[in-house]
Amino acid sequence: MMSNANSLRVPKYRRHNAKGLAVVTLNGKDHYLGKYGSAASREAYRRITAEWLQAGGNLTNSKEEITVVEITVVEITVVEITVVEIIAAYMRYARTYYRKHGKATNEVYSVKRALGVVRELYGREQASKFGPLALKTVRQSMIEMGWCRNQVNKQVDRVKRVFKWAVSEEMIPGSVYEALRTVTGLRKGRSQAKESSPVKPVSNEVVEATVEKLPAIVADMVQVQRLTGARPGEICNMRPGDINRTPATWEYIPQSHKTEHHDQPRVIFIGPRCQQILLKYLLRPADSYCFSPAESEANRRAVQHLNRKTPSSCGNKPGSNRKKKPRRTSGEKYDRHSYCRAVRRAAVAAGVASWSPHRLQHSFATEVRKSHGLEAAQVCMGHSKADTTQIYTARNMALAATVAEEIR
Repeated sequence: MMSNANSLRVPKYRRHNAKGLAVVTLNGKDHYLGKYGSAASREAYRRITAEWLQAGGNLTNSKEEITVVEITVVEITVVEITVVEIIAAYMRYARTYYRKHGKATNEVYSVKRALGVVRELYGREQASKFGPLALKTVRQSMIEMGWCRNQVNKQVDRVKRVFKWAVSEEMIPGSVYEALRTVTGLRKGRSQAKESSPVKPVSNEVVEATVEKLPAIVADMVQVQRLTGARPGEICNMRPGDINRTPATWEYIPQSHKTEHHDQPRVIFIGPRCQQILLKYLLRPADSYCFSPAESEANRRAVQHLNRKTPSSCGNKPGSNRKKKPRRTSGEKYDRHSYCRAVRRAAVAAGVASWSPHRLQHSFATEVRKSHGLEAAQVCMGHSKADTTQIYTARNMALAATVAEEIR
């Protein structure tokens, strides 16, 4: 176990034969961690060594003594609610609160990942003792796991949110959350955390090369998203019944969208070019999905059969060599993950850099802002604030160069 910051080598977790206890030696002093081999002792080892690394190998004696005493108390009897009990209670709450259309959202998974780090280091500690230094230790552990700075900041905020909820449920004193609020987010260039790469628009040349390698249905999905600026999930969930074809410019109102829990409406406008692509997908039941993986697979097999070189009288007949109970079958609609996988595979086949459909939003927003201004891009993207739209739009560097040229 190594620290990226100071290259400190942490002493091993070992057994004290005379006492039968787990022990680790830091700065020349033995720290007893509880019964050797127990889960509590291993958790205490991870916690005290993480704090030692966080402090640069200068953990104070007073802190060490307090830690050992707390471990002993927790191992004998639980006098207060522990961190792991807070985590368990919050996860029960999260699975019922973060739901959309009867299913848990991705926020549940994100919270679970953040709390997994907390549980590993401080699970058996008293929740009322979880303070700013403990939160910084958790944050450092996230950094050493390779998480980027923005992700670390979001996960730390989720940890704070858990303790805020615990305060609202009167499980811990309000002072615990107030103390955690003093831990500010990591600043760019001022921490060991790596920086994430910004999401950039994808060029038309790359899109065209990728489309040539895509199945026809997925290629149309890319073109529709490219012309409307819709999110990948909104393209996957498109149904004929969700499209109002009365006005000249059609209106697509998604059954579900990212900001619906904020009571924000979402209308995606469909122009003439996009209408021509969609026409052939609207001749189906109003509640069925426009873009079907099962239909795409059927088309692929039909083309494969037409290109068959073996005579029909020889070899296998169509469908005769299929499994009766295959592990995976094509569903009635794509999700954003299967859609993304299809695009990435086609990009590799086309010999261009791999990209995700999410980048089409950035391309659309950049083009609209360049031709019609920021407010138009904001409305088309369905953003409540212009600041959010600016994240999706690339700066017009050519315009800046023109301005500089004209200033003499």
